Amino acid sequence: MQVALLATLLLAQLQPLPPQLIPLDSPEGQALLFNATARAAYFPLAAQFTTQRSTAFCGVASAVMVLNAMPIAAPVAAEYAPFRAFTQDNVFGPQSPVTSEHVAKGGLTIEHLEALLRANGADVDSWHANDPSPGTLDLFRKRASDSLSTPGHYLLVDFDRSELGQDLGAHWSPLAAYDAKSDRFLVLDVARFRYPPYWATAADLFRAMATFDRDAGQQRGYLLISPHAGVPARIEVPPLRHRIYLYGIAAIALLLLLGGGIGFALGRRARVA
Repeated sequence: MQVALLATLLLAQLQPLPPQLIPLDSPEGQALLFNATARAAYFPLAAQFTTQRSTAFCGVASAVMVLNAMPIAAPVAAEYAPFRAFTQDNVFGPQSPVTSEHVAKGGLTIEHLEALLRANGADVDSWHANDPSPGTLDLFRKRASDSLSTPGHYLLVDFDRSELGQDLGAHWSPLAAYDAKSDRFLVLDVARFRYPPYWATAADLFRAMATFDRDAGQQRGYLLISPHAGVPARIEVPPLRHRIYLYGIAAIALLLLLGGGIGFALGRRARVA
């Protein structure tokens, strides 16, 4: 029986969620989203839903989702040229205090992910689950629900999967919505090859954050994120019709300029002759 279970887990495309977590794609999960009291972050994040590129890159993928959801200028992404976007490669720009090599060795602590987000144009408030007063469950619930109700504001959580009944391992993911009636948060798990998006109770999620991170030497927690005031805005590519119109004007201007130059040269030549 144990061998069969292990084989199933190894071969499965997705791992089954424990019964206390509600899958987003279930009828109950969809109803929670439709009735959610705070979901301003859901659609911007869903449009940028990203899969972490390796088991250590959950924090990086979560940051990329949030940065792409915000209306701030993104760096050049060679693979998407001429378009720009934050990726799990270019987020480690020359301004970043964190490197991809560092992440590959063991992921990101709260302080590391905060520094990475700030280096890319975000304002960040960080909270550990065991902070005095501000770290309590009630204040987490209020801060998180307020953030998820405010357009342009986002929330990342650092938690231990085992406290949610999942397999072992520390993890980062964005929260996308909150339903007050059920007191549940929607977790958009960036390990999309492993677990689908799901709803977890505030108490379970806070307990999963209130675990010790040996790399940081303190408990896990959450980040509240918004665009930094004065950061360059996203560069919008004009529609194709508009670009054709601009190219037409530029072509006409160039032809007029060339015609004027040729006319001037011929006139001067005639005077000399």
